[in-house]
Amino acid sequence: MIEAYQQQLVRYYKGYLRDIISGKPFSVVVLRGEKNKPATTVELHRAIALFRQNEKTAQRRGWTIEWEDWSSKKLGKQKWVSKIIVDTEEDYLHLLKKEDEAAVFKHQLQILLDWQPAIQSFLMDKPERVLDLKTVWDDLQKVVDHLLAHDVSNHYIRSIPVPVHTKFIETYRPIIFLLLKTIAPEKYAAGSTTLDELLSLKQKPHLYPIRWLDKTIADQLMHCMDVTGVTVDWLKQISWDIKEVWLVENETNLYLIPERKNAIAVFSKGKATHSLKDVPLLAKAKLFYWGDLDEEGYKMLNAMHGYYPNNLQSVFMDEATLLQHAGEMGKQDAVYKTISLEYLTRAEQAAFNILKYHNGRLEQERIRQDYVAERIRRY
Repeated sequence: MIEAYQQQLVRYYKGYLRDIISGKPFSVVVLRGEKNKPATTVELHRAIALFRQNEKTAQRRGWTIEWEDWSSKKLGKQKWVSKIIVDTEEDYLHLLKKEDEAAVFKHQLQILLDWQPAIQSFLMDKPERVLDLKTVWDDLQKVVDHLLAHDVSNHYIRSIPVPVHTKFIETYRPIIFLLLKTIAPEKYAAGSTTLDELLSLKQKPHLYPIRWLDKTIADQLMHCMDVTGVTVDWLKQISWDIKEVWLVENETNLYLIPERKNAIAVFSKGKATHSLKDVPLLAKAKLFYWGDLDEEGYKMLNAMHGYYPNNLQSVFMDEATLLQHAGEMGKQDAVYKTISLEYLTRAEQAAFNILKYHNGRLEQERIRQDYVAERIRRY
């Protein structure tokens, strides 16, 4: 029964910290009890003893108890707790055993407000940040001061010349983002949602692994390199006369495809629909797409059909493949939500409908290797 009051004390703590941050004086805490009362005399005496252990006296901090008359059919006329009052901040912290923590909080808070008074709202949102970040506040201040004073738009996030280790900014990216937006909202674009956008940082180029399926052409164009990594911008600029391009969403499949004349395979890493559109090389070649047999996989296939409507063909994403491996079909974690995929072929749509009905997915690794080899040979 006393636990209900103690839990209320704990729940008040976050508001107490917010009051400290905002400069408000301590507010008297009034705790209300449960309706349930002791059922026996033993329970009654034990509960009252526990309440009195924390009762305030001239020599001891604690709470003040207001009692009320209680008539019980079983226990007769008794006194029971009506409400509990915590009058002072010292009493409150004593009851929670947080005197030391509150002292450290106030000291750290003053340091932060002396540094940047504007972060008051940042700390009000989550008061626990004052102490949770205590060991890194010095470095956070150095980083924020540097970013406020310098244009770093010609840097990658790990190359900004600040006096912290190279992973610090990356590790505390969301905190630094919020601090900058809070301290100097007029300095940064309102629509920025990440630190990289906020500071206009250079982005590490995304590399797509390419495997040459024709070693003769690899020798001619890539100095015998069978596998290399390229950016989308580079892909858009080249003018190779390639007959086939195989796009695979599973890295293992990049190496399953046998040698083929005048062909390359690209591991698109699940990013095909975001960046591999409007690529002349893909538009003029015969394009094969091998993705995951689940909701996201078919959404990506549908998008790729939209980008390359005249030359794209899916691989192992049809009804025949799914039926051949029905015993290997599992469940995807989320329930299918996609209603319409307008660019799928009839065979692809049939496979998607089966998967959607069963909320299923077929992992590419579950497709038999002999089946893969025979189907690819036919293309």
